[in-house]
Amino acid sequence: MNWLRDELKRAIPPLIEKWQPIMGVVVKKFFVQKMKTRWGSCNYTQGNVRFNSELAKKTPQCLEYVVVHELAHLLEPSHNARFHSLMSQFLPNWKLIKAELNRVL
Repeated sequence: MNWLRDELKRAIPPLIEKWQPIMGVVVKKFFVQKMKTRWGSCNYTQGNVRFNSELAKKTPQCLEYVVVHELAHLLEPSHNARFHSLMSQFLPNWKLIKAELNRVL
């Protein structure tokens, strides 16, 4: 299980570095941990994001979607219309990637 976490700890920083300037956000810290019901979470007041270690089993495109999703929460904490608009602005095909992410293997 540690190797999954290690893989993500290597894969996530370049994605955060790519998307921070595009989205105009700053991630203070990120964490990788086992999560039962979510692919990620965001504490927008602290600037921290968490990623499910199981993402290591998904495609790089799915990982990038979750990174963009969590960074979007730094701009809009809820899943409202503004959040969906931000996702469409930054990642136009996000709904297709989300469907792929949630497909059972």
